[in-house]
Amino acid sequence: MEEKKNQPAPDTIRLNRFLAQCGLGSRRKCDELIKSGHVLVKGEKVTELGTKVAPDDRVEYRGKAVTQVRRLEYWAYHKPPGVMVTKEDPQGRTTVFQALQQGGFDARHLNYVGRLDYVSEGLLLFTNDGLLIHCVTHPRYQIKKVYHVQINRPLANFDAEKLLGGIESEGQVLHAGAVKKINGPTGGNWYEVDLYEGKNRQLRRMLEALHYQIVRLRRVRFASVRLDDLAVGAIRPLTPREIAGLKSAGFTGKKRP
Repeated sequence: MEEKKNQPAPDTIRLNRFLAQCGLGSRRKCDELIKSGHVLVKGEKVTELGTKVAPDDRVEYRGKAVTQVRRLEYWAYHKPPGVMVTKEDPQGRTTVFQALQQGGFDARHLNYVGRLDYVSEGLLLFTNDGLLIHCVTHPRYQIKKVYHVQINRPLANFDAEKLLGGIESEGQVLHAGAVKKINGPTGGNWYEVDLYEGKNRQLRRMLEALHYQIVRLRRVRFASVRLDDLAVGAIRPLTPREIAGLKSAGFTGKKRP
């Protein structure tokens, strides 16, 4: 029997649609990702917007394979102190993924948004929306994070001004957006500090440079999401309004020079 010349083509979709289904943003945003030259299809860089891909094609963005996400998820978690924000800890300390699994929630398919150090506590976000993670954690974007910190002695006015004006630490100049005294959950010297720069252990480094000891440190807000009365160790889905606020902050946030 003569072989048919016109075999049915495999199901293909436009590359921007595929990337959007992988959680990398809107189709318009994915067009920008394609034009940037960071998307590979079957190992080859692709910049043509009309490119189509088949279900079994390997697609990579910035060196990592991407796959279609059935449903994007967004969660708020109250991280306890004494838990590592990492997938695995070489020292065997409890990770956030292990802590959540012990509480009956499997977060292994999600990624955390930003970090909190081992002894810090408070609001931590989880999602499988990779583009959102990039946009709200990149240091060049001014995403507001609010912390409540207890220190060992009252913060002097001139030290508060230094926090606002900039503290040099490890070759970086770190700034606080706002500082004010508050009534904390326990007695002592509590302050609310706004940060926008997203630098590693930023608030600890700033206060330690001024010779203050941190007794307790909690993150209470990340952009549009607030910790409020979420119990320690508990996790909840974000509301549509919170998700919209995060996306607005990440995709329209101003870049620092």
